[in-house]
Amino acid sequence: MRHLLRVLIAASILVLSTASSGCMSESEEGFEWPEPVSWDCNLDASYGLDCDLFLEAFDIPHQSLINPVSGELWIVYLSGYIKSWDGDNLELVADLSEVVNRCHMEQGLLGVAFEDDFATNGTVLISYVAEGSCEGPNQSNLTLATISIDSEGLLDPSSISILKEIEQPYRNHNGGYLLPLGDNQYLWGVGDGGGSDDPHQNGQNNSTPLGSILMFAYEQGDISPVVQNQTGNQYLLHSGLRNPWRFDIDSYDRLWIADVGQNCYEEVNLVPLMESANFGWSEREGEHRFYPNGFTNEDGTCNPDEDGSPLPAGMTDPVGFYPHENGNCSITGGFWMDWGPESLRNGYIYGDFCTGSIWIIEEIDGEWTETKIGNSGGMIVGFGEGMNGEIIVFHWTGDIVEISQKS
Repeated sequence: MRHLLRVLIAASILVLSTASSGCMSESEEGFEWPEPVSWDCNLDASYGLDCDLFLEAFDIPHQSLINPVSGELWIVYLSGYIKSWDGDNLELVADLSEVVNRCHMEQGLLGVAFEDDFATNGTVLISYVAEGSCEGPNQSNLTLATISIDSEGLLDPSSISILKEIEQPYRNHNGGYLLPLGDNQYLWGVGDGGGSDDPHQNGQNNSTPLGSILMFAYEQGDISPVVQNQTGNQYLLHSGLRNPWRFDIDSYDRLWIADVGQNCYEEVNLVPLMESANFGWSEREGEHRFYPNGFTNEDGTCNPDEDGSPLPAGMTDPVGFYPHENGNCSITGGFWMDWGPESLRNGYIYGDFCTGSIWIIEEIDGEWTETKIGNSGGMIVGFGEGMNGEIIVFHWTGDIVEISQKS
């Protein structure tokens, strides 16, 4: 009964929202979200993995990170809450629900990272869409800020200090993920500003931070650029992205970016971290030319290169991509596996929001090969690392699933 109630609540939220994500309708109205489904793992037996329910929630968890001081697991919720899990109890760490905007289902608290000196200064970096009116055009900025631990061990909203704001033309495609690199340096993912077909052509405009991965250093309460470039945007590291919801660094200092597609394809990009690249949006989607307004065939199928026109030059194609077939609709990036289950080491894992399918892409005989690991149930919004090296999978319905190696 409790699970049914949670699903009904999630369904009500989805019906009432004017949302879009990934393959979803790119206007801010009219998208029919898939029916919420509960977790139901079905993994390929050859990998020798166990899959179990980790936690349940009446909210939308999407990120986890391990507190470097206590070793506890922090769980981040889109609604603005952060909770700490010690293996037995879930305790509130932060209530930022009055700070973040939730007018749209892609808005909220989007990224959290511990500052390198967290053990001594208690500072945390946060990325969120700031509170604003839900009426009319979007007026809420994507915001990078710091927040500090108070004497009771909670993050104090009154301590928020804004570092940078990015104007968002629409309410979707915010990105917002934060990835610490060490040495007080961080990556910040920023979507193309939303709307259908990249209406402002932000993906190929390097003078804007939209549609990119930004890199910055944080020291003494302020940020500074790290990258040297000629674009006029000193923080720009990689461009030509639509909605880089998740990305990760591997053991070889390469950056893996799962970029959410629109009409036909979801893509996995790979590039040496510091070699700036243009991934093609909105000229390309996957390895194909992108055509605004949808498809080339009357029946709605994808055949985007039928006209034989050459693809734009100077862009980096993905190492992996998959089509919007068999219910797949929107990629959710995961991790390069140099930790966790042994059978998944030395590959990048990712999943699909709509189907719950999970894949691993590995280099085999010099070629990148994608293999389906299985399915965690559906509506995957994020992956995380648990306190004992297990993979955590976050679902839109609030279910948190853990995947570990069988003993």
